[in-house]
Amino acid sequence: MRVINQSVKFLILLFVFSAGVMLFSPGFAAQDEGWQITRADYGFRSQRNDVTDILRDLISRGGVNGRVAVNNQTMGGDPAVGKDKSLRIFARNRRNEEREFDYREGGFIDAAMFVVRRDDRDDHRGDRDGGDRDHDRREARSLIIIRGFYGVQGRTANVTDQLQSMVRNGVLELFVNNANLGGDPAIGADKVLIVVYSYRGQEQATAVHEGNRLVIP
Repeated sequence: MRVINQSVKFLILLFVFSAGVMLFSPGFAAQDEGWQITRADYGFRSQRNDVTDILRDLISRGGVNGRVAVNNQTMGGDPAVGKDKSLRIFARNRRNEEREFDYREGGFIDAAMFVVRRDDRDDHRGDRDGGDRDHDRREARSLIIIRGFYGVQGRTANVTDQLQSMVRNGVLELFVNNANLGGDPAIGADKVLIVVYSYRGQEQATAVHEGNRLVIP
C-alpha cells in the first residue's frame, strides 16, 4: 500500500509540475494577458522612427521560427547611424493595463508574447495560400512584396498588390507620391511608404518618406 501511495504522489507531483510549466510558459502567458501593440518606435534617444505597422505585420505572421529580429533591416532603416539603437513596444492587455517592452538592436522578439489578430492571420493566409499557380509564380520571384502601407499612423492605404505589380526583373523602383500609390490616404500629412518584403528568402523592411525614391533591393 505504501508503494502505491508513493506512486500516486509521484504522479500528482508530475502533473502539478507539468501544469506549472504550461501556465508560466511565455506563449501561455501572452494568450492570458493578451498584449496588443498600440505603438512601437525604433532608434536612439530622440532619433526614432515609428515602426508600429512594420512590427504588427512581422509579428502577425509569426516572424522566423517564432522570433522577429530587431535590426535596421527588419525595422525599415537606420534612424541613428552609428548609435546603439533600441525598439520600444507599447502594449495594452485585456484588463486595459499598459506596459512597455524594450529590446536592444541585435536582439529578438518572441512573437508569442503579443496578440495576433484574426483578420491579420486571415489576410496573410490568403496571401500564402491563394492558389497553386499564384504561389508558384511568387516563389519563382527573387523579390516578393509581403506588405505595403502608405500614409501616416492610423491613416494608411494597403498598397501591397500595387507594389508587387511594379516589380520588374526582380527590382522595385518608384518615386513615392500620391500619384504612383493610388491616391492620398492622409491629406495634408507628410506620408511614409512602409514595405515589408522577402528578397532571396530573407525578410526585410524599409520605410521611405513621401517625395523620395524607393529602390529594392
